[in-house]
Amino acid sequence: MRFAANLSMMFTDLPLLERIQCAKQLGFQGIEVQFPYAASVADWQQALKDAQLPLVLINLPAGDFMQGGPGLASHPERVTEFKEAAMQALDYVDALQPSVLNVLAGRVAPGHTQAACLQQLVDNLNWLQKQLGTRPLHLTCEPINNLDQPGYLIPRPSDWAALASRLDHPGLKLQLDIYHAAQMQQAISDCMTRYAKDLVHIQFADHPGRGHPGTGQLNWEALLTQLKSQGYRGWLAAEFNASSKDRFDWLEAWQTKLS
Repeated sequence: MRFAANLSMMFTDLPLLERIQCAKQLGFQGIEVQFPYAASVADWQQALKDAQLPLVLINLPAGDFMQGGPGLASHPERVTEFKEAAMQALDYVDALQPSVLNVLAGRVAPGHTQAACLQQLVDNLNWLQKQLGTRPLHLTCEPINNLDQPGYLIPRPSDWAALASRLDHPGLKLQLDIYHAAQMQQAISDCMTRYAKDLVHIQFADHPGRGHPGTGQLNWEALLTQLKSQGYRGWLAAEFNASSKDRFDWLEAWQTKLS
């Protein structure tokens, strides 16, 4: 297992592309970013080359979702926008070669039922799977808790499983955010066991508080031991608010434990 830093939430006291070198210096082996589109493909390529780090994960553009809106992926009136967003994302995918492409499901669009929005999400994911073709990456649709993000359509891993079962092809994989699962009072160990065959990417923060490991109540010793025993080979991505000046002593200890 290798560790990545989420640059959208971490080291925000630095300009975005400078955060890559910060992650490298702290001992992370890769980086992920929610939305890379504010910087050009060429600038990302140069910054990643300079740091000799891979970009692990990006999200499709999500419209107004991060501002509290319904987003694009499940909005019946924004199909064209979703497809345009997907084409933009694929330009970055082809140039930067992330291993995971994540779609934010969004919220119920005004004037539409939840059932209609879920069906639109299914239709859009089926279309996107065809566009991906033989590209060597995983497509995910991350469960996000609906306490921090009210109205989110896919709040639990079980909701992800129900969505995946409706798709034309079995290509949708699970991106498990441990913090979001804990917010929804899910048993993390059970989730990791139940969905082990589809689990391709893990994000983490302690709970409650969404801070560094050790600031909350999660039993990291047990969770890391379980992941190692299950043979998990994906990335572990830190995703919480952190400064470039924070201490990351836990990272070295975790890397030693999992080596």
